[in-house]
Amino acid sequence: MYWGVDMMNNIDLNLLTVFLEVYRFRSITQAAESLDMTQPGVSGALKRLQNKLGTELFVREGRGISPTHNGVQLANELEPALQCVKNSLGNITGFDINSPRTFVVLVNEAMMQILQPKIENDNSMGKVKIEFRLTPNHEEELIDLLSMQKAELAIDIATPANFSYNKKDFYIDDIVAICRQSHPDIKDTLNQTQYFAQNHITLKMRRAEQYAADYFTIEALTPRNVSCECDSLLSMMALVSTTNCIGIVTRSMADAFASHFSLQTLALPFEAKPIVHKMLWHKRNTKHPAHTWLRDKLMSL
Repeated sequence: MYWGVDMMNNIDLNLLTVFLEVYRFRSITQAAESLDMTQPGVSGALKRLQNKLGTELFVREGRGISPTHNGVQLANELEPALQCVKNSLGNITGFDINSPRTFVVLVNEAMMQILQPKIENDNSMGKVKIEFRLTPNHEEELIDLLSMQKAELAIDIATPANFSYNKKDFYIDDIVAICRQSHPDIKDTLNQTQYFAQNHITLKMRRAEQYAADYFTIEALTPRNVSCECDSLLSMMALVSTTNCIGIVTRSMADAFASHFSLQTLALPFEAKPIVHKMLWHKRNTKHPAHTWLRDKLMSL
């Protein structure tokens, strides 16, 4: 797609930013929310850009919209160029921890328990704050939050595969069994016969739609006697502490809270995979000074 010099001089760069958001979401509604604009404002900006270029950039498809051939070509050529401009401006202005700013980071429960106290006790944050929120249950919600820049990055176990995002191993944990200190059948060790004879309080993995034990074990497990299903590690630990059920938690959670709940921490009687928490962020932020600082800060903790 060729743009003459006169056309370039007459196009508001804000119209190109609006176009890219609509292209990214394939939705005027979501683009408007991302840009903090009204839907009519986004529609009007698109119309002005199409009039300037003399071509349709989107067409209606069902309840949504799809880019035309020219729309796809424009986005492919435009996005890297605008990102270079943003990175250049960011590199000039830099990042100053003494300027107030809040980063939103999506994490699972185990990571929240590890990171939040460390951030609270970190004296090198300046005026910067990091707000932790639980990762959503569905991958689409996670990607939407990152794409709409409602969160800077995510740290979780089941991270979606997406070409637009970078991943990095962040923290390696493993899983252990827990039961109450005064359990009538279990003391200090746990064998397979004991494991399968007990009632279990299970943890349903967020987004994986599996129990934690099945998700992380190498061998296929036979069905257990499930007494209760929950989606919180702390809730599970509290329930295990008041029953004769057993549960599966991360070692980091057991190390932090087993004594509070008067629990035994037990090695599993079968082989399990390590728990690899990964950091996930949009590639557009990789070289941005503020985002680089955030990733480095979290890794240092």
